[in-house]
Amino acid sequence: MIKPVICILLSIVATGVSWDDVILPPKPDATADTVPEAVLYFAQGAEILTKQYTPLMEKLQLAVRSNFKLWVAIPQCPANVAAIPGGLKSGINRVRTEMEKRGMNASHNFYSGHSLGGAMIPDYVVDNDKDADAVVLLASFLTRKYKEDNEIQFKVPVLTIGGDLDGLCRITRIAEAIYTQNKTLPVTVVNGASHMSFASGEPPKFVKDNDLKPELSEADAQDLIVSDMAEFLTGIIRGDKQAENVMKKRVDEAKEKTGNIREAFLMEGYVQFLPPCFCEAVDEYGGLQYGTCVTNSSCLGGVQWTSHAQEIMAGTANTNININSTDSIHLVTEERPSCHLPHIHGGGAERKDNSNPGADDGENTPPICDGEESECLLSLSTVTQQVYQNSGELDLWRLRFSVPSFDTGFLPQSAKELRVKMKSRQSIHQAAGIANVSFNELDGDVSICMEINQAAIDYAIGLLSEDEKRRWEESGKDIVVGGDKNTCAAGPCWIWDPLEYEEDEENRVVVKGVKFATENKNKYPCGEQKLLPCSSGMHYCKLLSPARALEWILVDSLK
Repeated sequence: MIKPVICILLSIVATGVSWDDVILPPKPDATADTVPEAVLYFAQGAEILTKQYTPLMEKLQLAVRSNFKLWVAIPQCPANVAAIPGGLKSGINRVRTEMEKRGMNASHNFYSGHSLGGAMIPDYVVDNDKDADAVVLLASFLTRKYKEDNEIQFKVPVLTIGGDLDGLCRITRIAEAIYTQNKTLPVTVVNGASHMSFASGEPPKFVKDNDLKPELSEADAQDLIVSDMAEFLTGIIRGDKQAENVMKKRVDEAKEKTGNIREAFLMEGYVQFLPPCFCEAVDEYGGLQYGTCVTNSSCLGGVQWTSHAQEIMAGTANTNININSTDSIHLVTEERPSCHLPHIHGGGAERKDNSNPGADDGENTPPICDGEESECLLSLSTVTQQVYQNSGELDLWRLRFSVPSFDTGFLPQSAKELRVKMKSRQSIHQAAGIANVSFNELDGDVSICMEINQAAIDYAIGLLSEDEKRRWEESGKDIVVGGDKNTCAAGPCWIWDPLEYEEDEENRVVVKGVKFATENKNKYPCGEQKLLPCSSGMHYCKLLSPARALEWILVDSLK
């Protein structure tokens, strides 16, 4: 990437290229002499021409002219890419000099940008104008580099505006911004707006190939975008209570709009809302294998959806057996200081040989309950690892060791798979005292992971608004489940065998889970040097997150 950038810069210097900067003087108004003067520096999106923002910016100037005079400058960056080092800074210096020649004497400095330009503007402000009055980000957001104590922090007021049909800056990433940004960093959503709704004219190829189809005309979308910008900037300059109230109403609408995404992310244990605790809790045997974590204000102990998954795995609906399941988040590859495994608790702390209660393996392993005639409550612990596409296979490893991730909003934000370790249906039935249960009938020859994945899709569909459901039914690609894939009889095979997303002949995406189930026998302990429990009575699944199912419906299915 460095060599092309250098070549572009050398070419610009060598040819003495003229810049396609856009400078818009304030619109005339009868009160022009009595209102403050401000300037807004705007950074273009990648490969979008500066002139393609003129209609939007002229609308903004008209919207604010009775409250303040607004100069607008859109400097062209090298190759129309704001991320090229030095290009944005030199461009802003260039247009500032030109505006001062034309009589600009602004007392307020605003900054804005679209897409990649919006991503670059906060860094520019931090490095060059810490006294800026405000920032407005269009189809972009404050990245996670500005997060402190699980909340985005920025010393300058920032308005973020997203579109719910943006195929490049996903509504799911905007939902994260709504959840993690403090009250001085409001976020609004323009319903029916796409990524290109924030500019005019023909989109560049990458945008055209990846954006969603807007439901608003360009003019209507830009009227709504300008309305939010004008209220925010007017509130900054005049301290206008009415403008603040309008902005609060718009922020509340965005929170309501993205409430379903927030709920699905919380079900997934979305790591950008709250990072995993990765705790090492001692279990009833004095070890770490079965200890469960507790969520606190700074970290998340376990995944809510896994508790639902374990209930489905148990297959105890309409029976006297009740499941109380507690999940803990761990790397499933971890072996030291301990590997972490699912467990049925209640066999007795003094009975280390009772890790498989009720197992019919010729050992003295009595069940916890007395069978189908009495009420039975089983306490279970499970293990989950979320894996994310937007920052690589080792996302939880990155979080654990504070390695920064790639944050653009372009790739799916939800987990691409949940690696879940659960207790098998056979082991649960045996622990409840049910006699003569078959491993093959309950776990071996069935697709329970598929059943859980269907529940995730159903859960996501249940979160859709009427408009979202209509869009999906009219234009979206369907998502369905396929039977579980078996893997080799070893934990590492299951770990690295991914949840499968395949397109079938009917243009549907078929999700196939990966199962690894073991018969409920072998007492504690066994394995290498008798340090690890046997893999018995386990049913591991690669699961579809309900948040990924929802994100598929809202964004990917519409591409």
